[in-house]
Amino acid sequence: MITAGIIAEYNPFHKGHQYHIEETRRKTNADYVIVVMSGDFVQRGEPAIADKYFRTKLALKGGADLVLELPVVYATASAEYFATAGVKLLHKLGCVDYLSFGSEWATVKDYEPYVRLLAEESAGYKQLLKDGLCKGKRFPLARMDALIQLLEREGKDGRSIAAFLSEPNHILGLEYLKTLKRLDSSIIPITIKREGAGYHEKEWGQKFPSATALRHQLKENSQKDLLKSGMNEGAEELADRYRKGDFAEWNDLFPYLEYDYLIQKAFGDNKTGNYFGMDEEMYRRFCRYFQPGLSFEELMEKMHTKNMTDASLRRGFLHMVLNVKKYDFLDNAADIPVPYGRVLGFSRKATPLLKKIRKKAELDLIQKPVLGQKLYQNGTEEAVLFSTDVLASDYYEMIASRKANRKFRPELSACQIISTGDDDALLAGE
Repeated sequence: MITAGIIAEYNPFHKGHQYHIEETRRKTNADYVIVVMSGDFVQRGEPAIADKYFRTKLALKGGADLVLELPVVYATASAEYFATAGVKLLHKLGCVDYLSFGSEWATVKDYEPYVRLLAEESAGYKQLLKDGLCKGKRFPLARMDALIQLLEREGKDGRSIAAFLSEPNHILGLEYLKTLKRLDSSIIPITIKREGAGYHEKEWGQKFPSATALRHQLKENSQKDLLKSGMNEGAEELADRYRKGDFAEWNDLFPYLEYDYLIQKAFGDNKTGNYFGMDEEMYRRFCRYFQPGLSFEELMEKMHTKNMTDASLRRGFLHMVLNVKKYDFLDNAADIPVPYGRVLGFSRKATPLLKKIRKKAELDLIQKPVLGQKLYQNGTEEAVLFSTDVLASDYYEMIASRKANRKFRPELSACQIISTGDDDALLAGE
């Protein structure tokens, strides 16, 4: 039994994602493909374009055999936390043979010099990184400069290093490989060359439009026929959901951010609020520039600096809304706990895989949300992670159900998606 793992967001699932799954099977001869997927909120620090169950359904139709949820605390954090948690989850399942990830052009071998330096974190690297941060550089730029200086000493070309580290998929790939090395994992990494549009491209007309282009198209005109050209499944339902308002976006979250500000002001707390991903400078700027009547876009524009990316700002604000605090167990990305694998959906033919996971896994496999509630209590790390997952899902569902004028479906009574293999046979499990 050969099993491959993929870490993804599928926001939304499109033809390029299906190509990735198909190529992964072809290159590894995998019997099963496990996807670790973000839930209702994604790494850009915003709500997903559709809820996690709809995106799970599309992933199963697109070739995935098992979809597990990446805990929201990690799914909405920096690339290091996102990648570390995803790799740890796959590693702890005890049965994953390959990790497959997209790359603009690099092979696993191309990553090796960078992974060696990042995994070892020598005194020289740490000092160069610290020097860059003290000069006011953002972490990604400070890290890039440190790597360039160290690798140039080994005879590497600085411009090539900068080009490599500027690609979004390469950044995540480095974090995946760094974590595999630190874990001394037996999982074998492979890369699948990205085809079609670039990661951030909004232009249509590519063989495989990007998720960014699909979201842009959906927000601009929601044309079902055009969406169908980028999605093998679900385009019509996605457009209908968007038309009905059955989703959440930052404009929906913003009133809660405003309320959080008023609470902080009322109680005289102008510190960071201890929110994960939000440092003192960010919080001071928030308190300085926030005022009643601002839109979220206007606040972002006022907050933006060369040392704060929009994604880091959104993540900090999202953690305020979701009440994700700076817990001790989040201090070091390398040591974060990944205590469970929450099943969002699976195919019937993956039943043997689930049995194998139950025998070999070093974590809890949760197929019913209520089981997680029973397992994790009394403020433990596991309880914090799981309760935040439930809160985030209920929050997303509360907004979407109200806007779409439908009944609210609480997360603790939610059912996993089960695919029977037939085109239309996707049902809620018990």
